[in-house]
Amino acid sequence: MAAQFLDEFSRELGKIGERAFRRRYGVPVLIVSGRKAPVGTRKPPAPLLDTARERPDAVRALMSRVYQLIKLTGGAGPVVVGRSQGTGVDVVISDPSISKRHCMFVAVDGMVNVSDCASTNGTAINGAPVRGTAAVQLCGGEVITLGRLEMTYETPAGFAELVSGLRGA
Repeated sequence: MAAQFLDEFSRELGKIGERAFRRRYGVPVLIVSGRKAPVGTRKPPAPLLDTARERPDAVRALMSRVYQLIKLTGGAGPVVVGRSQGTGVDVVISDPSISKRHCMFVAVDGMVNVSDCASTNGTAINGAPVRGTAAVQLCGGEVITLGRLEMTYETPAGFAELVSGLRGA
């Protein structure tokens, strides 16, 4: 079974070594780091009360989850993040606050840009909402809020360093 959580990646690094790890995980990642009120919503925000669909245990189950930003088809083009499979979404995050097609990541000149796909609950970078179809360039370490989930964006090198640091902790 492939690694999904930070601790699993850390164990894998210990088994295969840093060079092999960097080759195997040479794509940017999103790491779930928390939960907060949605940013830039188009409708009044729902209360942060637990509902049948938004139980605290379901949110805890996502903590430290790593999502690799990889194209499903293996081709070029944007990597779309959303809640639903089968709608042109490459990275599926099962959380009700995330839209079916929430945002997209596009590689441009060795960097990665993110833009919102008209999501209901919005996308924010370090607390600043991404407006309309504007693209925001990422360099690694940014906190990206998708709906109610806070995620940390890491470059391949930043991810390898983060996981390597966990081994020493």
